[in-house]
Amino acid sequence: MPDEMTASGLPRHFAHLMQELLPDGAPSAGIAVAVSGGSDSMALALLSAGWAAKTGIPLIALSVDHGLRQTSGAEAERVQRWLTARGIETEILKWNGPYPKTGIQEAAREARYRLMQDYCARHGIGALLLGHQLEDQLETLLMRLSKGSGLEGLTAMQMKSSAGRISLLRPLLSLRRETLRAYLRAEKQDWIDDPSNENPVFTRTRVGAVLTEMQQLPGSDLDSIALSLARLQRASQSLDDLAHRKIEESCEVSPLGFIRLTQAALDDCPDELALRILNALIRSVGGGQRIRLQAVEQLHARLFRDKAGKSATLAGVQFQASGSDWLVCREPGRAGIAEMEIAPGEGEWIWDNRFLVADNAPDAPRPASLRLAALGTDGARQLREHLDEKDLPRIPAKVRASLPALWSGAEVVAAPLVVAGKSDCFSLNHRFSMKFRAFYWIPGSIL
Repeated sequence: MPDEMTASGLPRHFAHLMQELLPDGAPSAGIAVAVSGGSDSMALALLSAGWAAKTGIPLIALSVDHGLRQTSGAEAERVQRWLTARGIETEILKWNGPYPKTGIQEAAREARYRLMQDYCARHGIGALLLGHQLEDQLETLLMRLSKGSGLEGLTAMQMKSSAGRISLLRPLLSLRRETLRAYLRAEKQDWIDDPSNENPVFTRTRVGAVLTEMQQLPGSDLDSIALSLARLQRASQSLDDLAHRKIEESCEVSPLGFIRLTQAALDDCPDELALRILNALIRSVGGGQRIRLQAVEQLHARLFRDKAGKSATLAGVQFQASGSDWLVCREPGRAGIAEMEIAPGEGEWIWDNRFLVADNAPDAPRPASLRLAALGTDGARQLREHLDEKDLPRIPAKVRASLPALWSGAEVVAAPLVVAGKSDCFSLNHRFSMKFRAFYWIPGSIL
């Protein structure tokens, strides 16, 4: 763990952290910072503003009025006044529900993320700063430990993750809350204490109390607990490195959105490494969603350890034995794959969290009411009507059905992954490109 920063040294330390998080510089449209008004996010806002001013990077603060307390609107406006007085542009986003009867904190957290991510996407902002700090990180560790998480889950939050095309950055994860509050006091900046943080009904409040008790044990303090987390993260990163190497050796990644894994690829892998590989394949092919470890363990035991089956489906991903390989592909599922409207003025979209779709002539007029959706059986029928079967790529029907296509009403107008070079068949085929984002979250991934 780094030495605790003093209030005066914190801006320089923050600049170093941002350099590590954004080695290639910030996105051209700038960055956003999430500000609730609590001490952590207020410190993040001030530090971010100082760093952005020195680097010339546009910055906007986003504050969410969640509507859960009568005072929430006034609190959001107070945050806006504080930040505006410091020259920080601030936008208030409002959550209008619906509000669930249970799990309200989780629902509110998801709503905040959704509102801020949607704002960033609409304005072309590529990075969102979040104010989680060391105590938040250790509370997350304890919460996951209490629920049976494996090693990957116990590594808690990462300093850099992604949500679609937006990078989520947490530069304060190694800093104590008291360090941030000392910085605010030095800056003569007040903050808002959230009363829900003191409500024992909420899980995180109770876990925070456990963390406080743990620090009273002989030989224990915040630094020693953080050291355990750092060692867990080191072990997890080593497994990730081995898993990525094994994937490169044993997998064939198709630009059509499926992966072939050799039948014997996992035979010499310890269970923990095999689970890491399977999870990466499922996340890549299945649209990025995270899966419960227990479900991956069951799939691994049945197909790979006990060799008791030739196919299985998990989280919209199908494993199918095919010759000397396993075919790992997206399955539309009972609910189907979500559709996406093509909004005017946009030129790139991420569909099903698997494919990057781009309009190569974004300034040219295009028909209204376009949407991205799975090719499906109707789209495959249209392909056969326009093309000879020999002109279609030889791919499994289930793979073809889950590929992206651009639709206008009931008509497919672009399917470049399936009919590349046949632009005369579909009116917009020549304009659009579609690329599989395999292992998009892995730095230097194989695609």
